[in-house]
Amino acid sequence: MQTGTQVAPMVQEIKQPLFKILICDDDPADRKLLRTYLKRITDREIVLLEAGHAEEIQNALDKGRIDLVLMDNQMPGKSGMEWLAEIAKKQLAPVVMLTGSGTEEIAAQAFQEGAVGYLPKGSLSQEKLQNIIDVALDKWTQLQQAMADKEKLEILANFDSLTGLYNRRAILGKLRELIGLANRYKEDFSLSMLDVDLFRKVNDCYGHLTGDEVLEKIATLISRNIRDADIAGRYGGEEFIIILPKTTLSSSWIVAERLRTMIGKAEMKDSAGNVFAVTVSQGLTGWERDEDAASLISRADEALYKAKEKGRNRVQILLGPSLRDKV
Repeated sequence: MQTGTQVAPMVQEIKQPLFKILICDDDPADRKLLRTYLKRITDREIVLLEAGHAEEIQNALDKGRIDLVLMDNQMPGKSGMEWLAEIAKKQLAPVVMLTGSGTEEIAAQAFQEGAVGYLPKGSLSQEKLQNIIDVALDKWTQLQQAMADKEKLEILANFDSLTGLYNRRAILGKLRELIGLANRYKEDFSLSMLDVDLFRKVNDCYGHLTGDEVLEKIATLISRNIRDADIAGRYGGEEFIIILPKTTLSSSWIVAERLRTMIGKAEMKDSAGNVFAVTVSQGLTGWERDEDAASLISRADEALYKAKEKGRNRVQILLGPSLRDKV
C-alpha cells in the first residue's frame, strides 16, 4: 500500500530558440514602431538589437549570430544598400530592406544586392511585417540549401571521393591555371608524378579494401607534408600529381625525398591487423617557358618510368629540353 502524497510529474516547457533581429534605423520613432510590432510576434522568442549608426551596426554584426536584419535604406555614413551588399556578400544574415519612399527602382536594387525582403515604411503594419519576415526567412532557408547543394556538387565535381584530393580533371585545371600565371609573371614551378610501387600486389595480397586504405593514407601523408601553396591530386589509380609553385628543381627534390621516406616508413595494416609497408617512386621535372600541361606531364611520366626502371622507391629528375642542352 502506497502512502504519502503523489506528486504529478512536471511537464518541462520546451523553449523556442532565441531569434535575434537587428533593427538598423537612425530614426528613434521608426525603431520604436518596429519594436512595438516585433514584440507582438508570439510564435518565436525574439531578442531585439538596435543600431542607429555605422559603428553600432558593425558592433552588432561582430558580436555573433544575427538571424534577421531590418535595414533602413537611409543610414548615416554608410547607406543601407552598402550595408546590404556587404552583409549579403559575407552571408552573415538575411536582410529585409525598409524605405521611407518606396519605389520600384529601390526595390529592384535591393533584391539585386541580395535582400530577401522589401517593405516601404509608408505601408508598415503588424500584419505586413509578420508576413514579410516569414517570407524572407523561408527564402533565406531555400537560398542556404541551394548554396549547400551547389557546394556538394562542386566537391563531387572537383575532388576524388576516396582520397579527398583533387581529381584528375581538377588537378589538370589547376595545372593549366598555374601555367598561365607562370607565363605572365615569369615564375618557375615543379611537378612530381608519384606512383605506389607494386600496388597490384597490395590488392592481391591484402584485398582491395586495404588497397583503398593505403591510397587514403598516402594522400593524407602528401597533404600534411606539402606547403599550403602546393597542389596535390589523384591522377588515376595509384598515381598522384603534386604541383609545387615558385619552386626550383633542387627545392622540389627535397620535398619529394621527404615524402618518399615518410611513406616508406608508414605502417600499413590489413583488416586482420597484419602490418606491411609500401614504397613510392616519383618522376620530378620543372616547367619551362611556354610549355603546355601535356608536355610537362609527359616528361614527369617519363621520369617516373625511369625511376621504376632503376629499381623503384626513388625520385628521378628529368630536365626539360632547354636545361638538358646546357648540361
